[in-house]
Amino acid sequence: MSIKSQVHTELNRLASLATVGKCSLQLDVGDGKLDATLTQIDQLGCAFEHFSYKVDKLANASIEQLKDVANDLSKRLCYLLESISPIEIDNEACIVQMRSNPPQKDDDGTKYYELVVARGELTLCRFSLASGQQRRIVAANVTREVFERLAEDFVAIVS
Repeated sequence: MSIKSQVHTELNRLASLATVGKCSLQLDVGDGKLDATLTQIDQLGCAFEHFSYKVDKLANASIEQLKDVANDLSKRLCYLLESISPIEIDNEACIVQMRSNPPQKDDDGTKYYELVVARGELTLCRFSLASGQQRRIVAANVTREVFERLAEDFVAIVS
């Protein structure tokens, strides 16, 4: 079964539980594990606060390998609200931090995706930053098709 199909089936299963509030999607796929914290699921879309792919294949990756993964992800994830590009590279910690470029700005402040490429894990969240306040995680609203594609792209990029 394809990764998209596995995620689709799991979204259907979670939606059928009719739970109120957050729920967790966890799937063993490829050589790793997809993990997402969902705040809403309906027939057309879902909202997530956290989306990650944990994979042992990246556990001992060099910073150059992580940069390559980050660059490949920035090219693949063109279907999100904003494009994502590297903003900081920590050679010592072996982490590449990426953000929306440019971020979404409106009367409520700034919203942006943050994707962290680290040894053993890729993590995507959406943040909101209002003037004079600390940033906070907000739900990213996407169609089911986009969510399934995210899963497929995260796994493909490491394979």
